[in-house]
Amino acid sequence: MPRPRSPEVIERAIKVYNILEEQGGRIQTPDLLKIVLERKVANSYSLLHHTLMVLENAGFIKHEREKGRAVWSIVKKATEEELRKALSSSR
Repeated sequence: MPRPRSPEVIERAIKVYNILEEQGGRIQTPDLLKIVLERKVANSYSLLHHTLMVLENAGFIKHEREKGRAVWSIVKKATEEELRKALSSSR
């Protein structure tokens, strides 16, 4: 049985989701990384990628390839509380 997600992972996922919403629900990885680093949400690409995969596996976002770059999009609107509940229980 996998261990539960830490509160830090959940909070970071909520912040990344909120950034996606602020950007119109669609953004390329390099642009998202720049914002995440500026706001100190994550301190590396690998941490951002892990967070994006958590959100994607939970069904809130998806990625597509455009001109060799990943573009992340919101596919399921959610409140902060809905995100927290889903990410706390889904594994």
